Amino acid sequence: MAKFDEGMESMLDTYIFEENQLLEQLDEILMRTEKADSILPDDIAEIFRIMHTIKGSSSMMGLANMQKLSHAVEDLFSILRDKPDTPYDKQTLFNLVFDASDSLKNEIDVITDDSLELTDFTQQIARIRAYADVMKNADTVADEPLETESIFIDGESDEILALCVKYTESCLMPSVRAMILLRSLGNVCEVTRTIPADLDADNANDIIAKNGLYIKLICDDKDAVLNTAKNAMNVETAFWYENKSQPAPVAPKAEEKISIPQEQPQPEEKSQPAQTAPKKDSKSADKSSIISVKLSKLDALLDLVSEIVITESTVTSSPDLKGFEGRLEQFNTAARNLKKLTDELQDVVMSIRMVPVSTAFSKMSRVVRDMNQKLQKNVELKFVGEDTEVDKSVVDILNDPLMHLVRNAVDHGIEEPAERERKGKTEKPTVTLRAENVSGEVVITVEDNGAGMDHNKILEKAKRKGLLRKAENEYTKQEALSLIMRAGFSTNENVTEYSGRGVGMDVVKQNIEKVGGKLVVESDLGVGSRFVIKIPLSLSITDVMQVSVGATDLSIPIASVKEIFKLKPETLVRDTEGTELVMIRGRCYPVIRLSEYFAIEGETDNLEDGIMIFCEDDHMRACLFADKLIGEQQIVVKPFSPLLTQYNITESGLSGCSILADGSITLITDVKTIISNIFED
Repeated sequence: MAKFDEGMESMLDTYIFEENQLLEQLDEILMRTEKADSILPDDIAEIFRIMHTIKGSSSMMGLANMQKLSHAVEDLFSILRDKPDTPYDKQTLFNLVFDASDSLKNEIDVITDDSLELTDFTQQIARIRAYADVMKNADTVADEPLETESIFIDGESDEILALCVKYTESCLMPSVRAMILLRSLGNVCEVTRTIPADLDADNANDIIAKNGLYIKLICDDKDAVLNTAKNAMNVETAFWYENKSQPAPVAPKAEEKISIPQEQPQPEEKSQPAQTAPKKDSKSADKSSIISVKLSKLDALLDLVSEIVITESTVTSSPDLKGFEGRLEQFNTAARNLKKLTDELQDVVMSIRMVPVSTAFSKMSRVVRDMNQKLQKNVELKFVGEDTEVDKSVVDILNDPLMHLVRNAVDHGIEEPAERERKGKTEKPTVTLRAENVSGEVVITVEDNGAGMDHNKILEKAKRKGLLRKAENEYTKQEALSLIMRAGFSTNENVTEYSGRGVGMDVVKQNIEKVGGKLVVESDLGVGSRFVIKIPLSLSITDVMQVSVGATDLSIPIASVKEIFKLKPETLVRDTEGTELVMIRGRCYPVIRLSEYFAIEGETDNLEDGIMIFCEDDHMRACLFADKLIGEQQIVVKPFSPLLTQYNITESGLSGCSILADGSITLITDVKTIISNIFED
């Protein structure tokens, strides 16, 4: 059985996109207003608008369960909007709305999974309705008949007829169906007014469901009008209402009595044909400067740009040009222009995909809020650098890792209040999310001021679990801390709903490494812990300096290269341990022979015969020694296969690979890791 109305499949992506945006806005408002003394009228109106929109779009899709749930929440804020002085318990209200928000988010995943059935929200809706009754604190008013004067007004022309339309009980939004019907009737009659008059009013659905829709109109062909109405969607029956002395068949409640204006409004938009759209002036048209585009289309566009980069490199580096003795001035000019246009195209495509990392950070506020309620730790979440822009694909990758890290930090990173007091910690328990761009990478740090981790205890537990791969005394502090990312390892002795099952950190590490990133753990016992995620700023194209070491091509990111030079003998010095250093402008920097570092057979051991690449990354500097300099070019970055993770390739100083113009493969170096490994040794 289809989960939504037939013919709405094409609208599903748009519906999901809009609902996710609305629910994110809802959470932001709730998180902000929950901390305030009261909910401001503007926030009440905005929450009401969000739920009203979700209700309408869910009804359009035929998703009755989501429509009814959002309608129930809408009614809560309808009470507060109409009567701002209504007393209510803020905690109860917010818990109901947060639960509804979670249910709607989860249901969005359900509707795209054919193996899952739609959720029955009956009990949840009943709880919301019950609290709405408490807020209203009023008895139900008995129904009153609809006065015939509401349908027939004194002095109204005899030409004006009354058409009554009844909708089926399964019709979720009769007011929406009514608007569609009016557009269809615009082809065969002139509509003068409707009862209820405002089909967009909050109580329009209830009124139409109980009384039916009354349409006052003028027409030449009554049969055509009646047939149009009867054939409309969800219409159970349609008939001419002609007895002016007879009361209407069904009556609304007293508080829903219809008020009909004495002056007849002109049938402007309602009388337009179904396919006729109101004209827009040029100014209003210019305001539509933002459109929504599927991410899959941007991915396809980026793939095309990547292929263009490779093709451009293939053309300009063609072996056929080597040794050619003819004049190439025109070709070289065209090649330069092509590269310029390719670079501009790449920049535009990448800028389209850039979004602030706050879209991932903001979701963590809800995680901390819920955990505070259950764990009573009163943890504060802080954001630093949330305006940092990254590729949309990077933000999508960050969602799950951040969720794990933040939950771990709050659950067993931050101590219990009594323990913090015993330790004399007066500062507020805090988890900080920090984002920054460093040397072509986005660096995300999750830091807490909790208990920290004892690397000796981690080693002991890893030893008991049989996770050690070498002698215990050979592990550095950093290596010991990294053991928490082994599958099945957990520092928590007690299993909770948030942590302690030995799953999570290994998954976080694997997900980050799949896209060429890495996760670093730092911790100081008694002070707190830091989890640093490093992911390439762009997961596709980067500028590199290509060098050769023997028969191997290596690519060094341009962002890390400060200078390239040939070594002069007088600038080479050695310290007391025999370490090779290069003097550059009065300071000495270590030399890292790439052939020795990667165990590759090079062409020369003489530093004067090769090339020096002076590099800097995260304030660490060193000179990399290679055999030859091939040149600068753009490459399409490809992360290593997850199957190679067991070989610790990223830890050794390689971040990815790429296919060159001639079909060969080049390895992309991670300068910071290489220098760090040398310094640690």
